[in-house]
Amino acid sequence: MAHLGMTAKTALKIMGFSAFLGLAACGASVQAENEMKLRLPCPGAGILGSTEKVTLFNGAGQDITDVVVTAEIERVVTSCEYDFDDGIIYVDIAYRGVAEAGPAATNPTINLSAFLALTEVNRSVLRKDIEPIELDFSEGGRRTEFVKVIEGARVPYVPPFDGSAYEFLVGFQLTPDQVVYNKEQKANR
Repeated sequence: MAHLGMTAKTALKIMGFSAFLGLAACGASVQAENEMKLRLPCPGAGILGSTEKVTLFNGAGQDITDVVVTAEIERVVTSCEYDFDDGIIYVDIAYRGVAEAGPAATNPTINLSAFLALTEVNRSVLRKDIEPIELDFSEGGRRTEFVKVIEGARVPYVPPFDGSAYEFLVGFQLTPDQVVYNKEQKANR
């Protein structure tokens, strides 16, 4: 540095100022990244049509006296966090619903199955998982609420595609007979 006509003291001041600028730029970069994370959307969430309700029968028939339980998923919400370094969107999904024990219910605990599907919006299913739902009627009531939370579901983040390119769909995992029953119930309304 001496051959440029700088003193050691001046060189240290310039290096210190350069380091300060570098740190300031780094801080601005982190701040810009954090602001971008706040603006990027989470994947959408919804209930797949005709799978929001399920009715379990005791096997004797489909009369009102044969109903073990009816349940309905009412609402789905998501929150997410982007990991730019690993190219992943971590998504937390929660859905809630209500259930009513029918005349044929004999146990205080009833198990149902629901699905969580990750889709490209208006396109194909990328992944589908089956989730158990345990309904607890042990308090003696005929009606109960349930909440299911799935934490840290992973969605790929590859710019320019952000969370809005994906959608999580939930619903009850229905048998073919349950699908027919739901359609008949809708037609009779």
